[in-house]
Amino acid sequence: MTGNSISVVEAAACLAAGDKAAIEARRATRWFPAFVVAQAGLALGFTCAVDVFHLSHWPAFAVLVLGSVAVWTTALRHRVSAPRHGLRNAGIAVATWWTLYTLMLDPALQLVGATSPWWWALAGLIAVSPIGACLFASSRR
Repeated sequence: MTGNSISVVEAAACLAAGDKAAIEARRATRWFPAFVVAQAGLALGFTCAVDVFHLSHWPAFAVLVLGSVAVWTTALRHRVSAPRHGLRNAGIAVATWWTLYTLMLDPALQLVGATSPWWWALAGLIAVSPIGACLFASSRR
């Protein structure tokens, strides 16, 4: 073991460099929660605009697409510092939101004749929940 010994000063310097790298890595991934929250906000905004405020589908969809393209373009530019499987999980969560909203909750609420905005807002929150869950699953170290 005498051939692998280093001084205490060198060991402390190595540990300090490791701590500094960990801090910089956490700082580099701070954009990811904002990305997930922005995508969830766009999805919930689309749901509320169409079903609560009764806006036309196409302008609301255009805002959703333009906002999503802007958010995802920024995320793809920073994909090197994304959490492991973070962008994949976010993509799956957005697809799950779209499926929940368009194929399940929206037709179900229209079928039962729900007219209260609270039902539609609740359906929007339920549909957006996979995107929120992606935030916590992708924030693990």
